[in-house]
Amino acid sequence: MSELKIETWTKAGYELLATDGLSGIKIERLARILSLNKSGFYYYFGTMEGFLKNVLQYHVRMADGVAAEIARCETIDPDLLLLIIRHRTFFLVESQLLVKSNHAHAAHDMDEAGKIIAKELIALWRRIGDIPEEETVVHAYLNIIRHFFYARIDPDNINYKFLHSLAAEMNEVLKQIPTNRHVSSRDAH
Repeated sequence: MSELKIETWTKAGYELLATDGLSGIKIERLARILSLNKSGFYYYFGTMEGFLKNVLQYHVRMADGVAAEIARCETIDPDLLLLIIRHRTFFLVESQLLVKSNHAHAAHDMDEAGKIIAKELIALWRRIGDIPEEETVVHAYLNIIRHFFYARIDPDNINYKFLHSLAAEMNEVLKQIPTNRHVSSRDAH
């Protein structure tokens, strides 16, 4: 029974994180949404910090599942875009953690989830297109794409039409990068 209650609180917190960021998660608000007593929150999590740690660990577990699905994608459009729509809450949480919130205590879990997803996104990118050989350049490009994507999404626009136009826009930006010579980490010194 307690595992079910912990999961109930955690999922509700995760949904709030997706739409309102870490600062939008309030104990009274969660209790009201769930029609549960605040004392249950304290019983299961002790503090807000303990609860947020639980929510962020849940996010890392979600990253494993999303990454497994990315591994089965054959295309960015439509496969990856439809996956993003299916897992909208996950990607909205990523957006909140990466570009819309400034919470240092979330950094470790955010980085862990990001690495899990990045590994499969890079594998997809290698399967479908021209990708730089230098690993640091690949990660730099992916970081640019992630920030571009996460800065632009919100709960109202995660739909195929918007994501399709965003992917096309990002593709045009990437085409402007010279393909005959990528700057390597050795060139930067």
